[in-house]
Amino acid sequence: MLADDCAPSHAEALTQSLRYALAYADELSGILAGGNADPEKAARLVQAVRNMLCAAEDELDPLDDVQQEIDAVAAIQGLSDAQLFSAITDTPTYGNP
Repeated sequence: MLADDCAPSHAEALTQSLRYALAYADELSGILAGGNADPEKAARLVQAVRNMLCAAEDELDPLDDVQQEIDAVAAIQGLSDAQLFSAITDTPTYGNP
């Protein structure tokens, strides 16, 4: 099973987290532009932005794994028949042979 089975849900969660972060940042910008910002509310909004960015970052790891698998599949697909046969049958070497 490829890791990308869940990629759409991770991408959607990433998008949603970033939307919330943007909404909180917009609200923070608005209250700061007003000139009489409530420090407690501003601090809560800053923390909310941080929380959403952390949530977004959590969704990036699985998506990065998916990208690595896609890159590996593309590399395999780019091999000639002889290279593929060699990759399957040759003894692996570590480092530069």
